[in-house]
Amino acid sequence: MRTDTRMSSTKEYYFEVQQERFLAWAKDNHGIELDQDEDAETWERLSLEYSSMQDAMEEEAEYRWLRRHPHTEFFNEFARELVTASALLDQPLAIDKAQTLYKLVYAHAVTLLESLVSSVVRSIVAGNPVFVAHMATGYDELSKRKFTLKEIIEQPKGVESIVLKTLSDLSFHNPHTIKAVMDSAFGKHMKGLDLRGISPICAKRHDIIHRNGRTIDDDPIKLDLAEVTQGITVIRAFAADLQSRIYNALEEEESEPF
Repeated sequence: MRTDTRMSSTKEYYFEVQQERFLAWAKDNHGIELDQDEDAETWERLSLEYSSMQDAMEEEAEYRWLRRHPHTEFFNEFARELVTASALLDQPLAIDKAQTLYKLVYAHAVTLLESLVSSVVRSIVAGNPVFVAHMATGYDELSKRKFTLKEIIEQPKGVESIVLKTLSDLSFHNPHTIKAVMDSAFGKHMKGLDLRGISPICAKRHDIIHRNGRTIDDDPIKLDLAEVTQGITVIRAFAADLQSRIYNALEEEESEPF
C-alpha cells in the first residue's frame, strides 16, 4: 500500500513539474498567463504546440545520438556484451538458481540482438538519403501508407524523420521483422539470410519473458547450460552474418558513381 502511495505521489509531482514548465513556456513565448478553466480552447491549442515542440526536441536529440555513434560501434558493443553474458554462466549455482540464471542470460542474449539490429539500421539510415529511400519505398509499413504534405512538412527532417520514427517503434525480437527491415534497407545483400537458427530462440525468449517461463500449452521451460551456450553461439553467428552482409551493402553503395 505504501509503495502504491509513493508511486502515486511521484506521478503527481511529475505532472506538476511538467505543467509548470508548460505554463512558463506559454508565458515566455506567447505572453499569456494560462488558466485551463477560463480558456480551455487556448489551453488545448498551446498544449498541442508545446507537445509537438517537445517531440521534435526528443527526435533531434535521438538523431544526434545516432550520428555520433557509427554502426561499427554497435557491433563492437554487442560482441562485448555477449561475452559478458556468457561469463555469467560460469558461476557455480544451485539447480533452482541456475534455472533462473539460464533464463535471464538466454532472454538477454536475444535482447542484445534486438538492440543491435535497431541501433545499426537507424544509425545507417540517419543522414543517408540512399538508405532512407530504400526503407521508404521497400518497407510495406512505409511504402503503403499515405501521408499528406502537411504531415511530411511537420516532421523535422521530412521523410527521414518518418522512417526513423517507424524504425524506433519496431520490436526486433521477431525474426520476420528483422528480415523485412533488412530486405528493405539492404536489398539483394540479404538474399538467403537464414532465420532458422534464431527463430526458435526468439520464440522461447517470448515464452520466458511474457509467460513467466511457460509455453502456450502451460508446459514449464527448462534450460540447461548446453542449450543456453548453443543459443548464444547461434545469436553470435547470426549477428556476424548480418554484419558481413551490411558491410558489403555499404561498400557497394559507397562505390556507386555519382
